Amino acid sequence: MYDTLFAHRHYTMKIIYLITYVALANGVEKFEVFRQWTLLNYTWRSQAEYKDALKTRRYVPQNNAPAGIKIYRNILYASVPKFREGVPVTLTTVENKPFNPLLTPFPSWELNDDSDCGNLQNVQSMEIDTKGTMWVLDGARINNYTRCPTKLVLLDLNNVGKVIRVKVFPNEVSLKVGGFLNDLVVDETSGGFAYITDASPVDPGLIVYSKEKNEAWKLRDSSMFSGKTDPQLFIKGSVVDSSYPIDGIALSPPRDDRIVYYCSVGSDVLYSIPTSVLKNQQLANTGEWRKNITAVGRKLGQSDGITIDSDGDLFYTLPTFYGVGKWNTSTPLWTSELFDRDEQQMVWTDGFAFDQRGYIYLITNYMYKFIQPKETLFHDGRVLFRVFRYHTGTKSYLYDK
Repeated sequence: MYDTLFAHRHYTMKIIYLITYVALANGVEKFEVFRQWTLLNYTWRSQAEYKDALKTRRYVPQNNAPAGIKIYRNILYASVPKFREGVPVTLTTVENKPFNPLLTPFPSWELNDDSDCGNLQNVQSMEIDTKGTMWVLDGARINNYTRCPTKLVLLDLNNVGKVIRVKVFPNEVSLKVGGFLNDLVVDETSGGFAYITDASPVDPGLIVYSKEKNEAWKLRDSSMFSGKTDPQLFIKGSVVDSSYPIDGIALSPPRDDRIVYYCSVGSDVLYSIPTSVLKNQQLANTGEWRKNITAVGRKLGQSDGITIDSDGDLFYTLPTFYGVGKWNTSTPLWTSELFDRDEQQMVWTDGFAFDQRGYIYLITNYMYKFIQPKETLFHDGRVLFRVFRYHTGTKSYLYDK
């Protein structure tokens, strides 16, 4: 259905892409490298602990990869999801140096001790609101490294990461075995909401969490499934599984009725739905809410992470183009542009962050290899992970102009 609906615009977008591709090949790259790693290592409490972690395979250096990034008060936070054995911590702060900066468990080693379900188990991503509260998705449950329920953890960054609240999701909202809380946006209106993508291969959907009610509900629709008719992804000679369902999510700035945008890795179609619909728990219990889903159009390609700034510009990753797309949400989606690309350095453009100084940040991380246990990892000393930044002069979607 969508192939017919967007065929002409999709063709037009591909022509625009080819023109932009040539322009970028001869122009100046926009993003600059901010941090980079060959391997991740941590600020261990002692040399003895470090050696023991290596010996017992509690820490397997080559199996550690950063995923979600956020910035608050000039501190870079990074999640390290446990997609393979030997990942000792899952939420960290990053040392302030450009090459191979060490990671420090956040808020502490103790809260990263996964032997207790009350602690952080397997974090994929997080968001930081305007008050300095970090909303942490502890919900990667697609392997055997934990059997604890998925949960949302709120941390106070103005008080050394003190736990404010823990919301454990019931199985009917997010599966204890097979759930995958992938990404979120925070809406600070009406008492506070989080809109969360559950990329579960078993039960995908969009989770709405009301901070005021401390309740969560899940919306499921065919638009949130994987795009099974879309082509496979090819990255650096590897065929990448593109069957992941709803993944990227973005929220328009706080003006009028805000809009949530979402997409799956397996499709280049971008969808939207008003937040007024998502907030209506009674409506969510019916099928009527589906009438409010809009198929916005086709992006230049398939995406992982997406985000919106305070000007209403939507940035979206383009892993197969080794770059980033950009679209102003007040215009038709076919006017998207290939904003930047670098085939050598931007291998798997993953997600974004904003700071308070007008920069947008991008992480690239070869994640397509780490998330698939059968994929062979590199051991040749190359730089695998990079955080880039670019000065937009804007803030995140949490702020108005």
